[in-house]
Amino acid sequence: MPKSKLRGGAKAHKARVTTRNNALKGLIKKAQAEYQEMFEKQMEEMKAQYQNENGEMVDLNTEVVNSDVIVGETTDINVTDVEVVTPETV
Repeated sequence: MPKSKLRGGAKAHKARVTTRNNALKGLIKKAQAEYQEMFEKQMEEMKAQYQNENGEMVDLNTEVVNSDVIVGETTDINVTDVEVVTPETV
C-alpha cells in the first residue's frame, strides 16, 4: 500500500478515534443535560398547573394511608379488606 493511503499509520488513527469518541461523549452529555433541564422545567409547569387547578400542593414523597394499611416504603399489605371478584363464564 502506498504511503499516502496510510494517513499517518496506527498512531494517527488511534488519535483520530480518541478525538472522535471524546467529541461524541461531549455531545451526549450536553444532550442529556438539555433533556434533564427540559424535563425539570416541564415538571415544574405541571406542578404549578395542578396547584392552580386543585388549590393544593403535591408532595410525591408522601405515603398513601388506606384505613389501617400504609402503602409506601413498607412491604406488608393487609389483604383482609379486599373483595375478591371472579369473572362469570357463560
